[in-house]
Amino acid sequence: VMTLTEVGIEVARARRARGLSQSDLARASALSRQTISALERGAIPDIGVRKLIRILEALDLNFLLRPAGHPVTLDDLRPGSP
Repeated sequence: VMTLTEVGIEVARARRARGLSQSDLARASALSRQTISALERGAIPDIGVRKLIRILEALDLNFLLRPAGHPVTLDDLRPGSP
């Protein structure tokens, strides 16, 4: 199970890999730079699913749900997998 702090770390990593500033990501996801900063620092207690999905979409990332305890499969890792 990934914590919100771990999600923030991954968001920051993906943002930097794409050469985006926090302000760039904020504009692309229609959120404030403060929200992006707080998420990346692990200083946000909660973030709504819609906000998180907007951030992930702006980074061209997917939100994947699978049953608890289900190991990651090769199908999960293939580009374009649901």
